[in-house]
Amino acid sequence: MTSLQKVSNNSQGIIYAIVGCFLASVLIAIVRHLSSEFHIFFIVMMRNFFGLAFFLPQILHDYKKVLYTTKIKMHIFRGVNGLASMMIWFHVVSVLPLSEAVSISFIIPIITTIVAIFFLKEKVRARNWIASFLGLIGILIILRPGFKEFNPAYFYSFASVILWVISNIIIKLMTKTEKPQTIVAYMSFVMLICSIPFAMPYIETITFNNFLWFAALGAVSNLLHIAISLAYSKADLSYVQPFDFTRLIFTAIISYFAFGEIIDSWVVIGSLVILCGVLIMMPKRQITK
Repeated sequence: MTSLQKVSNNSQGIIYAIVGCFLASVLIAIVRHLSSEFHIFFIVMMRNFFGLAFFLPQILHDYKKVLYTTKIKMHIFRGVNGLASMMIWFHVVSVLPLSEAVSISFIIPIITTIVAIFFLKEKVRARNWIASFLGLIGILIILRPGFKEFNPAYFYSFASVILWVISNIIIKLMTKTEKPQTIVAYMSFVMLICSIPFAMPYIETITFNNFLWFAALGAVSNLLHIAISLAYSKADLSYVQPFDFTRLIFTAIISYFAFGEIIDSWVVIGSLVILCGVLIMMPKRQITK
């Protein structure tokens, strides 16, 4: 942590964002694996259960510090919105090829960047727009609209995107006064409570092996949200969002080795276009404050 603090805040934000992207790729791979045996609503509930379980020791040890907040309504809205987005997104990654599902979600940083300009009054440099534009072109290359069959699951993906953008904006607003641990703790409480009614009809007995997978899902999810919160607390949304495109690289590697999903040439070309946008976004200075 000490060496990381030596670099600029923007650079720290980028590092946390890339770590978050890797964790997000691991998370959807676990969901894909579990979805072959369990209903999505049950997976969501178990993710929330273990996510909260891993935070309980810290909450009980220093509950006044972790749970102190002046924005309880915003935490509740963030949790409900996040639950809806999670349910839809978990369904999408269970029915679409992982690389394709992730590529569609890349409109998130583009929309978030635009929203950040109008609602958060963030300043956006020309290279932010260039990176976002290249990201959009990369997505179109991967999806090839008009040249491949349209999957109804795309509608669910777009709905998840809208909810995801809302969560990004809420997180950015809360990081001004709320600690990352506080954001994740309240999110876990709200999402677990709200997910139980949906999961009740699909509750099943799990094996010890599945227990470990669900535990890993909860742990990875918590680390992911902490990384995102840290990234947004260090840099503007418009600065770190283009690096969200690295999720495709991580997902492509994991999906190939874990599920044997072959990436076609269009995905490779689109990924390279997206990578060009990421490289353009790299700050010129990495060491100085």
